[in-house]
Formats: sequence, structure tokens, C-alpha cells
Amino acid sequence: MAVRRLLQSLEGDPWRTNNPFPSEIITACEVLLNPYSRDDERKLAIRGWLAKHQPCVFGQAAAKADRIHIAIVDEALLNEGDDAIRERLLLEKNTWRQWSLEGNGKHGLLVAFLSPKLNYAAPNHALRETAEHLRSLFAPNSIGDPAGNDVTAEWLYLKKVDGSGFVKFRVILDFFAAAGDKRWWHDHRFPGGIAFTLNSLGHMARTKEWYERLANPVEWASRLAMLTISNAFDHPEHGPATHLVDLREGKSQKTMLCPFGDPKKLPAPLIGKDWTTYAGNHHTDHSVRMEFFDQRERPDRMRGEYLMDFAYIAGDQSNENAELMNGVPLSEEEIHRDIGTPDTWRYSKPIMRFSGEKRPYDEDIRITNALAICRGWLN
Repeated sequence: MAVRRLLQSLEGDPWRTNNPFPSEIITACEVLLNPYSRDDERKLAIRGWLAKHQPCVFGQAAAKADRIHIAIVDEALLNEGDDAIRERLLLEKNTWRQWSLEGNGKHGLLVAFLSPKLNYAAPNHALRETAEHLRSLFAPNSIGDPAGNDVTAEWLYLKKVDGSGFVKFRVILDFFAAAGDKRWWHDHRFPGGIAFTLNSLGHMARTKEWYERLANPVEWASRLAMLTISNAFDHPEHGPATHLVDLREGKSQKTMLCPFGDPKKLPAPLIGKDWTTYAGNHHTDHSVRMEFFDQRERPDRMRGEYLMDFAYIAGDQSNENAELMNGVPLSEEEIHRDIGTPDTWRYSKPIMRFSGEKRPYDEDIRITNALAICRGWLN
């Protein structure tokens, strides 16, 4: 079984000896890696982590509002092997897309692979190979990018509130790992192992517009996108991995109307910043990035920074703008061919239930205390 073989190939991280995990990762792992934890407890810990300790403003908002579908692959499921993992995650991915058809659904999917082996693994070729294989079990559609690495995407659907039809959004997959903590790619750390996210800004913005009557979804989305980049961790040695770009004599690098009604009223970190372009040592569209695993202490700056854009949010009616932000029209029949008709769906939307299973007193106290901290992160 490939998963078992790959997990056995992982090496411990000597660098971690002098760069130990901080208290927030240790606290989250008290829940995530404890074999006595229930999945609902692990999901609560992950939501708290996203709300407090990740820079993505979209993820923070979605975590607080419980708008992220979280799928857990723990060590027990990892030990069952590829077929069991693939079957579980196909069900989880389809459940996410089924629930997200209407405005009270989930804007994002997070798949967490939790294991001490993954949590303490060195970010080398073995971890990269393991991550790529785990990704392939639920998101096999990757394409090469001319700038290097690859891009992995899925489709998420949304029903128009007026009943006039459906649209689909392309959702780009991102990668996170515990190994990123304190490294130059610190923003991509995740407690307990590795994780993949699929978050749709377009689905979130159009839900707010159509179902919650948000007046200006483009301005709202542009503000949050820029805040996410400005929130990047300012590494004491290497600086932020991504950053906003200054306007040049008040002008943006690309021709695109300013999405803000009054730029002077923007939060301080966004004033004077370009609303079309940002830069970084890694590309935010890439999936399992090779530069995370090349053992460099510093980001490779020999090639220069990636220049990336916000044009997909407020740009013209290009394919990228339609696929990522506005939505591409499609028929209900096309959706049903992909995720099945409602009569074949496996799960209704869940009500939180507790199993009542007994666990050792010491472990129950440990989990309960850690969860109290994680729950506080949501506030």
C-alpha cells in the first residue's frame, strides 16, 4: 500500500530540535493527534486554528461562521491504505459540493491528514512525495504551470437565489504542513500533519450578494484579498513570503478600475497599495510547491519574486474572472452528472452529536482543556 510505504519513508526533522513548535501548535495537537479525540472535536480545533493563527482573512471568516467543510484522515484511516482513504475523501468532497449548492452551504473544503509522522517530518523529498500522493487520492486533476510547480483545481456549484439557474466556480487547491512553522513559508504551517484547502472566494462573494444582499461584493472581496496578503507573517530573518506592491505615482501596474469607492477610507495597511498586483517568494496558485522541500533556509531569490494579480476579482469578463469570481453558467443536469441527484446523496446537513464513548480520565481532561483554548480562538 503506497500510503504505508510513504509514511515509513518520512524522516524526522533535526532542525525542529532548536526550533520547537510554539504553544498554539502544541495545544492544537493535544486534540488533533490524540487517538481518543472525536472528529467533531478535531474539527472544532481546526476551525479555531484557522480563525486565530492563519493569515487568510477569507479562511478566518469562513471558520468563524462554520462555512468550511472539514474532512479528517487520522492515523487509523491512513493505516487502512489508499483505497479506504480514496473512498472516504470522494464521499467528503461530494458532500461538500452537494451542501454548497445553496447559500447556507460551505465555501471551502479542508482535508487534514493527521499523524505524528507527518507532524514531525522533515520537509524533504520524502514529505513532498507523500503529500503529492495523498493529494492524488482526492484531487487528481493537476496541470503544469509555466512558472513551475503545478496547479490543482476543482469545481464548486451555486444556485442563484432567484431560481434562474446555476453557476460553477473554479477552486484552486493549496497545501499546508506542520513543517512550515518558523520557516520562511511559515504562513503555510498546519498543526498535526499536512492539510489541503479548496476555498472559493467567488462562491463566498456571490452567496453574500445573492443570499445576504451584500451591495458591493467586488469591493468586499478585493479588500479581504489585499488584507490577506498584507497579513503575511513577517519572518524576523526573511521578511514576509508575500506582500502588497506600492502604487506608482498613484497608478496601478495594470489597467483596471479601482474597486474601492473611497480608497482613502481603506485600512491603513492597504492605503497607497496596488489593487491589481502583489508579489511573493512562492506563487499562491501553486499546489505542493517544490521550493517548500528543497531544504533551503532562505527562499530562493535568484529568479526574482513571482508577480501575481488581483484582476480575477475586479477585472474584465475574462475566463479567469468568470471561473473564479462571477461564476460560469451551467445546467442542473451537468451538476447532477458530476455529484449525483439529491435522491442519491448520502448525508443530510449534520446536527452536532456526541457519542458518549468513555475514554481515560487523564485523556479526557487533556482534550477538554485544549479544546477550551481552541474554542477561545474562534472569538
